[in-house]
Amino acid sequence: MLNPDAASLLEGDQHHTLVLVGVTGDGKSSTGNALCGQAVFPVSGGLHSETQELAHADYLRSGSFWRIIDTVGLNDTGLSQKEVLDRFSTFAEAAAEGISVFLFVVRWGRFKPEHDEALAAFAANCGETALRHTMLVFTHCELSDEALVRQLSDPSTPLSLSRWLQRIGGGAVGIDNADGATARTRLQKAIESVVTSTGGLRYDNQALVQAREQLKEAEEAERQAFAAAVAEWRRGTGPVVIEREPGVITRPPGVE
Repeated sequence: MLNPDAASLLEGDQHHTLVLVGVTGDGKSSTGNALCGQAVFPVSGGLHSETQELAHADYLRSGSFWRIIDTVGLNDTGLSQKEVLDRFSTFAEAAAEGISVFLFVVRWGRFKPEHDEALAAFAANCGETALRHTMLVFTHCELSDEALVRQLSDPSTPLSLSRWLQRIGGGAVGIDNADGATARTRLQKAIESVVTSTGGLRYDNQALVQAREQLKEAEEAERQAFAAAVAEWRRGTGPVVIEREPGVITRPPGVE
């Protein structure tokens, strides 16, 4: 861990912030521990996320100061969907200078509907801009970089995953957290490659504010459309089909 006073001596462009994103149980916190080189984030063994509030740790690598932020699992069964997104969005509190890379963690194997839904919620909550700074991190993956590229390009790859790979700017990397040293080296190299490819540009907190405002407006529009559909049905004209935007969460009236 890096002493805050020592970290403050580094130049601004030597500060980088990473945010761990994903569903509970896929190795999100373990990935953070691998990067830090020690167990700083509690690891969940079930559907209930150990990370209930924002948590972060700092480390020094290649002469740069890195902050890594762990977030609540996007499918945490102990919280409402609104609570999950509200708690998830607090990452901005520990990232005043913006986010260099979002690490969306997925356990290697079958790409499940819950992963598709979590990515949709992430994109809706943070905006399309966030995807340009996002990299998929496959845990429990022993494939080489070349083998992973071949596998992800194979026709057997789920269509939903292929579509996300087209939208995500940072590509994908596979790691096995059981071998912490190798995982750390491989992941750090991939992260630094993403930082280079974006020219050092970061996802800033204003982008998060704008994305959440747009999400709120979309939710309100859907609530109004739903109310209109119910009114039409009650008048006997039959149900009206509601088309939802991806990632939009419908909440009962009065729930903020």
